[in-house]
Amino acid sequence: MSELVGTSQLPRAVEDLTPEWLSGVLSTGRGSVQITSMTVDRIIWGSATKVFATLTFEGDSKGVPERVCIKGGFDERSRAFGLGAAYELEGNFYRDLAAGFGAEVPECYYAEAEPEQGVVILEDLTLRGAEFGDATNLWSIDDVASTLAVQAAWHAPLWGSKKGDHAWLPVGCQAAREAFTVMLSPEQFHPLIEREEIPALSVGLRDDARVRAGFRALWEHDDSSVHTINHGDAHFAQLYRVPGHAPAYLDWQTACLAPWAHDVSYFMGSALSVADRRANERELLQHYVEALHAAGGPTIGQDDAWREYRLHTLHGFAWMCVPTVMQPSEVVAAMATRYAAAIEDHDPIGLLLG
Repeated sequence: MSELVGTSQLPRAVEDLTPEWLSGVLSTGRGSVQITSMTVDRIIWGSATKVFATLTFEGDSKGVPERVCIKGGFDERSRAFGLGAAYELEGNFYRDLAAGFGAEVPECYYAEAEPEQGVVILEDLTLRGAEFGDATNLWSIDDVASTLAVQAAWHAPLWGSKKGDHAWLPVGCQAAREAFTVMLSPEQFHPLIEREEIPALSVGLRDDARVRAGFRALWEHDDSSVHTINHGDAHFAQLYRVPGHAPAYLDWQTACLAPWAHDVSYFMGSALSVADRRANERELLQHYVEALHAAGGPTIGQDDAWREYRLHTLHGFAWMCVPTVMQPSEVVAAMATRYAAAIEDHDPIGLLLG
């Protein structure tokens, strides 16, 4: 068993997920829960670790299912990439926001956060027959419309959210901004965009100084705009859907305060083929705008909505820089192709820099 770091109260290794620890945290707020054993069924190692486990209870489980997914930062190799803040953010989200959220999120039985760590105990979505978004196998345009309505359903009631509402929520997706500080540097930029997975880019998108200036301008624009709570990394592969339910978002490690178009543009750029996006994006954007107003949000004029949508297509440039150690080559290629086309079509840097 690993030693807890400093004053840490949360486990930081899979072997720290003991029946005793689980019994203690699952008893919080629901009465005594006694777990006599835990069997690890499988582990998904990634930016965060997902431990799928079967629990054996003594007596009443108080509504906790036998099979759960325990998620957190349980791999120091991933933590070395600076992901501790993401674990902490997800723990905060499930502890403070998930219960009253305006859209479905996985059922959560425990959530807590501390500096550089967050642990959540969630339902095992496979038990409900969940299908997960796959960047190489897109869903229908109707499903894209349904997902935009889901975004509107939580954007609207949280419209005008401010930093003081939840002190832990960053303004802007800080994890992405920090990563971009490295990825867009002169040393990293050209080796990343010149990989075989990345489509040929126009001269303007191969100018690292111009791209960096565009992002600085976008972030300044976003920081001074009206905010709602954004998923922050709302691409298609973050989705799941359960039969009979609307699509929903999985990971909340990048939740942040940002303008509505951050989520909307980034999602649409990932979820539609280039041809389908070009043919349907205006209609889909209007669908979001109407769903937002119907859910109690503001009325956004068509011209304003279109401009904000175009500006925020720039977020997709992240996929020109995603290393294949983080995502499979075929996923990087599929996403980079879609996002590059959207950026070339809408010229967000030209809009931002004038």
